[in-house]
Amino acid sequence: MALTWVLLAVAAPVLAAGEPLPLGDAVTRALRDGPEAKIAHLESGEADDAASQARSVYWPQAAVSSEAGWSNRQNETLDAINGQGQLKRYPLSSLGSNSAWLSVYVDQLLFDLRSWRGVERSQLEADVAAVTEAQQREVISYEVLERYVNVLRLQDLCGADTSRVAAAEALDHQAQQLLDAGRVLAAEREQAALELAEAQLALDSQQRALDDARGTLARALGEDELLGTLVPDSLPAPVVTDGGAAAEEAVRGAPELRILDLRRRMEEISLKAARAGYLPTLSVRGGYFHYGTKRYNSFEDELAIGVDLKMPVFDGFRTSSAVDGASKAAEAARLRYDSMRETKRARVRELVARLVATAKQPALAARRADVARERLRLADLALQNKRGTLSDALAARADVTRDAAAAIDAHYDRILLWASLQSETGRLAEALTGTAAAPQP
Repeated sequence: MALTWVLLAVAAPVLAAGEPLPLGDAVTRALRDGPEAKIAHLESGEADDAASQARSVYWPQAAVSSEAGWSNRQNETLDAINGQGQLKRYPLSSLGSNSAWLSVYVDQLLFDLRSWRGVERSQLEADVAAVTEAQQREVISYEVLERYVNVLRLQDLCGADTSRVAAAEALDHQAQQLLDAGRVLAAEREQAALELAEAQLALDSQQRALDDARGTLARALGEDELLGTLVPDSLPAPVVTDGGAAAEEAVRGAPELRILDLRRRMEEISLKAARAGYLPTLSVRGGYFHYGTKRYNSFEDELAIGVDLKMPVFDGFRTSSAVDGASKAAEAARLRYDSMRETKRARVRELVARLVATAKQPALAARRADVARERLRLADLALQNKRGTLSDALAARADVTRDAAAAIDAHYDRILLWASLQSETGRLAEALTGTAAAPQP
């Protein structure tokens, strides 16, 4: 993942106030500066370090130890005559002891299948962390897209409400004139005043929601304030470029499935490690040992090498129980993977079907909004020419408000639907940034 982070750092400079902020740049900034992205990257690096630590069992282990000290009995000796009739003097303090004052030794593991399986599992854990980082990229990308779309949606809704307020003010002024001329009742005049009050209230509410949405997007980008100007044209075109079968095939690359597949392999390795408990272990140790001063006729140092062989005979059924438990865990992991795979496939089929079914909805909603605006224009014109009523003009405004909001929602909801499909197959981050993540295991 290091190359990806370098590319992100180069591709996402700091924006000045008012500078355009396309969606791709916003996602790239979130993947670089967002707290969740940084956490995922650190956790992936931590797992790599743990795997490197586990692989240390393959290497020789060298160490130096010292047990040098003083004893009030260290001058006590034992005199003995050897076979040649020579007097020999030996220190009583170390007689029968193999503790050296200075030890320099090297340990090398020659065969321990359980430990080696543990190394394989640690590597798979590092792979899981790397794929989890890729999964987090998809989560962050969708979150930024959703918040980016939400800001644009609220901007459009504020624009529609601004037009609604302007139209309501014009109608309110005209209603007052009609009331003064005796052409409308006081209750009808009050309806026009209520329409203006409701339109202004809706605009104020949308504006507050827009301010909150911009702050939420800024926090997702790792900033305190959103300085850039969003670019609506940078939004992706929600087009299904491949069929359902191809999309289902892409499910295999989904980070969630890859994580479950790696965990299934981890449980299989744990089962092999448990079975390795029946096998012996073999290691070798060699080194230099110095036994200190005042050894008299005893040797002061030595070079030694030894073999440590351990053969399990009976461990109270611990290994057999571990094998049984690991077998159950491996089977559960396999079932969990199969269940998630089928769920993913069903989800992808559903999203593809919804994308196909809603392909014409934005255009139809936009046409309906245009028709509503035209009806409003005709209603206002009829009211001015004394051929229409105030109620017709109010009804036309209600239709414009409803259909304009529906057109805005249809446009942005389809983009989010497309993003959900890309996220399910693990391709959203690449589609938005144009930068592929590092190859995953």
